[in-house]
Amino acid sequence: MLSISASFVFFISALGIQSADGALTAPPVLRKAPVKTCTCTVAREPGLIILEGLIVDAEVTLAPDRISINDRQATIMDVAKSSDGDNDIQGRTRIWHTTSEKSCGVRFDYGRTYKVAVRTTEDGEFETDQCLISPRVNISSAQ
Repeated sequence: MLSISASFVFFISALGIQSADGALTAPPVLRKAPVKTCTCTVAREPGLIILEGLIVDAEVTLAPDRISINDRQATIMDVAKSSDGDNDIQGRTRIWHTTSEKSCGVRFDYGRTYKVAVRTTEDGEFETDQCLISPRVNISSAQ
């Protein structure tokens, strides 16, 4: 019984010992949230196409150093509906975008359905960014 009491006294004593190191007792430094450098225009771009479908995959390319990946990637959407009356866009479709906050990048979750506003590039590819997906763009009425 004496050993249990001795252990208890040692435990209570250990709890009372504090470090005198000021760095350990200093309050944590709160970091400011990074400033967004993405700026969007207020006006809605003409010619936007709305694609609605399931995100199924991504296409990532290597940077010129052949070690790191490019910030620009394609998300693969299985398009079920589109607002483009001229072309019936359906099936697996690449939507190019960046993932960097600084360049208005976006990220998609696999297995989720999205309604995404896209523009057509000079090469005929679809691309999007935060400005097109933002709540300011009324994608329900874009045609």
